[in-house]
Amino acid sequence: MIMLLALLALIVSFGAGFILNMLTKFWMSSGVVFVGLFIYIMLKVGGSLQLVDWILLLLVAFGAFSSAFAIRTLKSRGFRMFQ
Repeated sequence: MIMLLALLALIVSFGAGFILNMLTKFWMSSGVVFVGLFIYIMLKVGGSLQLVDWILLLLVAFGAFSSAFAIRTLKSRGFRMFQ
């Protein structure tokens, strides 16, 4: 069950980050949003997260930052949709 949730978190964060980066024309906007979300979560719970929560946060970070690098790669290769 945790593996399915982890895969879903990765896919959703990549998709949402990709759309956010594409709409804002700033290739790192999903990373900035994730850092803000991470700081908010840490302030709210006080850092007392369990292992599953850390794994999910790590996968969401990976999805957010990989979508940023995917947009940057598409822009650098000249895809007009992303310029």
